[in-house]
Amino acid sequence: MKDTSSLTAHLALQIRVSKMLSWGFIFTIWPAAAITSCVAVFIGIRAMILINQSLEPLAGKLIAWWCILAGSLQNLWSVWTLFHKTG
Repeated sequence: MKDTSSLTAHLALQIRVSKMLSWGFIFTIWPAAAITSCVAVFIGIRAMILINQSLEPLAGKLIAWWCILAGSLQNLWSVWTLFHKTG
């Protein structure tokens, strides 16, 4: 049987990653995409690092990838629209 303190630490890390990814997902669908998408990318990268460094399996890789990819695409779109205005 696993040690209770080990389970508690693992659960605390899972909750931390889940909260981070919740904010990252919100930032990818937030209307202020130019600002919040940068934050979403950093949250996704940080969560992916935590998930990969954990000795126990953690959930959240799919949402971490979502934050990284959707945030990056929003950043590219923001830069493209900034420099390619018609008129």
